[in-house]
Amino acid sequence: MEEKKKDVKESKKSNANNTSKKELKEAGKKQASTKKNAENEVKKASQTKEKSNKNKDKKTEKKVSRIDNKLKIALSILVIILICAISFGGIFVQDKGRVSSIIPEYSLGMDLEGSRKLGIIVDDTVNEVIYDKDGNVVTEEGEGTTKKEEPVNPEEVLTKENFVKSKEIVDKRLQLLNVPDYTIGVNEENGTIMVDMLDYSDTDTVAQYMYMPGKFEVTDPDGNVLLDNSYIDQATVKYGYVSSNSNATTVFLSIQFNKEGTEKLKEISNTYIKSVDEDGNDNSKKIEITIDGTTLVESAFEQENSTGELQLSIGQASTSASDINEYIRQASNLAVLLNSGVMPVTYVLDVNRFVYSEIPQELIYIVAIAIGIIILVTFIVMIIKYKKNGFLSAIAFAGYIAFLLIAIRYTNVMLTLDGLIAIIASIILNFTFTFYLLSLIKKNYKDKERAEVEIDFQKALTRMLFILLPLIIVTVILCFASWLPLYSFGMVMFWGIVTLLIYNIVITRTLLVNTVKERV
Repeated sequence: MEEKKKDVKESKKSNANNTSKKELKEAGKKQASTKKNAENEVKKASQTKEKSNKNKDKKTEKKVSRIDNKLKIALSILVIILICAISFGGIFVQDKGRVSSIIPEYSLGMDLEGSRKLGIIVDDTVNEVIYDKDGNVVTEEGEGTTKKEEPVNPEEVLTKENFVKSKEIVDKRLQLLNVPDYTIGVNEENGTIMVDMLDYSDTDTVAQYMYMPGKFEVTDPDGNVLLDNSYIDQATVKYGYVSSNSNATTVFLSIQFNKEGTEKLKEISNTYIKSVDEDGNDNSKKIEITIDGTTLVESAFEQENSTGELQLSIGQASTSASDINEYIRQASNLAVLLNSGVMPVTYVLDVNRFVYSEIPQELIYIVAIAIGIIILVTFIVMIIKYKKNGFLSAIAFAGYIAFLLIAIRYTNVMLTLDGLIAIIASIILNFTFTFYLLSLIKKNYKDKERAEVEIDFQKALTRMLFILLPLIIVTVILCFASWLPLYSFGMVMFWGIVTLLIYNIVITRTLLVNTVKERV
């Protein structure tokens, strides 16, 4: 009985031990599970926090990006407003009590501005010349003198060949005088030469120099001609300081003689050299240098001249910029006479009048207003169809027109009727590019597609370049045309394409691309 009780007691004790172990094991499992759950909770909380921080950083970055985009958009609009103000209004400054714009005016051709008609005719003057008994010309009649009537242009010079040659010389002088736009013709029967030229600041100077004889002579004290135009190779204008210690500038007409002329000049410089007698008095034999009878220099040479270059000072040494420029102008005009040759026939100016353009100014204003209305209507369509992008594109387009007009002014392109057509063509090209670009960026970009805006702009630009390539080739060729209408069209078209590419890459791209990015 006692053993039985003992076995029961041990059995209970064993069961209690087993139960305790089981409970401990379950408690251990529960504790491990709790620890794992705690670790999971910590990990989950960490991930949540990290995700929250990333979202926060992303929002902050997006906010900063939007602010940056808005600043770029605002800056682009300000630049456009500035360009339009300069182009359509001007920059005005006060100079000597007068307020004027520093923006250059448009250079208009004869078909838009009008022209100056200049006509020169053969001089039919007959002079009375008095000769003494030895055949020398004298100023007064006396014993043994004879009086003869001699025409300025003898019959033998009034030939078709001389009339044509005179026209060629006048044409060359107009080119050397840089007349921007002119036409010239000659009547081969009577020698009359008519010139239609653009009326500008130097027109009167051109009218004076275009028909002057241009006769250059170096004569000795007896009036014998030592050198003339046939010995001249080229005449140029030079200037420099009088000395290293002076700021005064002297302007020179530099005459370079040909090989034969160089030899003759060397001989003359050795013959007519400065000399003094025993008392120190100047007894030099002097030469006289004249152009069309006007004396430029009457002097002797200091030393032998073996270079073949003769430098004649024009005006006086000066530090005044205005004086120096005037002397340069005078020397340049004389160089034109010497470089163009001697007129075989003597002419006088017969016609000098202004001719108004055949295209009325009112018609030009009406066409400009009509084009402006068409552009405005196109802007409205653009805004209705493309909303905000269309509105900003309209602003950018107005800036392009202003930018193109500034480029035409500063490059001094001569505007003819063909040049105006080129401006319209440039506007149409930019409209084409703008509408194509708007059609590409019309879609709603997602956050991950922000870079596609840039790609779409590059796509539009590349397609535009492909379309423009043949036009660019033709335009470059026309820029070298000698006929002004073609030249004007080519130059305006060239600057239209250049400004289109530069403006759209810098301004339009910044404005539209950043606008799309700002919405994403």
